[in-house]
Amino acid sequence: MTERRRYCYVSGLRLGVPALEELCAQGRPPDLVVSYPVELAHRCGYTDFEPLTSRHGIPHLRAADINSDEVRDALSTHRIDLMVVAGWSQLVHEQLLTALPLGGVGLHPSPLPVGRGRAPIPWTILRDMRSSAVTLFHLDREADTGDIVDQLWFDIPSDTTATGLYERVAHLQSELLVRRLDALLAGSAPRRPQTGHVSVWPRRRPCDGLLDFTASGADVDRMVRALADPYPGAFARFGGAHITLCGGSVDETVQGGAPGQIVAAGPHRRWGVTCGDGSVFVPDSLRVDEGVRAEPTSLAMFRPGASFDVPSPHMLVASRSDAVPRQAFDSDALLRA
Repeated sequence: MTERRRYCYVSGLRLGVPALEELCAQGRPPDLVVSYPVELAHRCGYTDFEPLTSRHGIPHLRAADINSDEVRDALSTHRIDLMVVAGWSQLVHEQLLTALPLGGVGLHPSPLPVGRGRAPIPWTILRDMRSSAVTLFHLDREADTGDIVDQLWFDIPSDTTATGLYERVAHLQSELLVRRLDALLAGSAPRRPQTGHVSVWPRRRPCDGLLDFTASGADVDRMVRALADPYPGAFARFGGAHITLCGGSVDETVQGGAPGQIVAAGPHRRWGVTCGDGSVFVPDSLRVDEGVRAEPTSLAMFRPGASFDVPSPHMLVASRSDAVPRQAFDSDALLRA
């Protein structure tokens, strides 16, 4: 009888939780889970996998470096044939992949070869994409360049937030992996080279979330939606305080003032901030400095007539290392070509 093929599941993020839960529910759990240690809990979307692995009796290794000797030894000890990576911000070295009989596969929330690189969920919103895909692909020596196993396409509502898109992608990753796992373990999964338009999305830093209220209301709204939880958030400064706008929307019915100026936006001290095109962005949740979320109307500091601090030119330049397009990214025309 042929010995059962064994696989390792690698994820440090809650993006990878639904797939692991579904595989366990179907009686197809991995033989080893590798996740981030608590020292990396500051990373966006960090999740502690210990409760889940303990509940299902799955061997669990915490590792900051997927290419470490500790991980290599664990893969050997548990006789792992295949590595499945579903949320890990580090390239798996070729030496590690070639040591596995079936190599490795990764899940990436963009329609590869479009969207290789970092921060795919925020960039999807910042580029105003109306459709995208989750890609299951074979890992190779470069980031996100390997042959494609399968893709699941989906539409993106115009008002989507990073929070909603993150959850949607997590469940699509689960569907895709469950559908292809048996073929991957049998060594018979499809593989086709990546073809067509290639784009590489750069890393985003927390400072890239600095809001420029001279931009249009649509651009401000897009930035706020793109950096919603689990990401650091879009922010501005008010009286020297760091103000993170956690959510909100543009209200075209409110009369604006000068860019960055606070104006009344309804009853019960509801307020908004004027954008460069005269529209008003009305926040529904914010944080002051490192505090918890608060209702904007509960903070007396935001009085109509006051203004957010004007960023210095060098701050704006630093936060615009990769400009946000002012027009919608035509994903249907480009990606399906």
